[in-house]
Amino acid sequence: MTVHTPKLLTPEEFASLIEVAVHAPEPNVPATHLAKLVTLGFVAITAKGPVVTGDGLIRITESE
Repeated sequence: MTVHTPKLLTPEEFASLIEVAVHAPEPNVPATHLAKLVTLGFVAITAKGPVVTGDGLIRITESE
């Protein structure tokens, strides 16, 4: 059984999620996007900066 998550992110917010994944710990994303990604559990703020969580990685791979 495949479970699909609803589209919770705009294309721009999704691009920000990828930006965090590729350019952590210093991604160049709008603060509003980062706040939403953290709220949804796709990104966690650590001492070393924002990092993509397991849920965030799943969200990225679901789009492929």
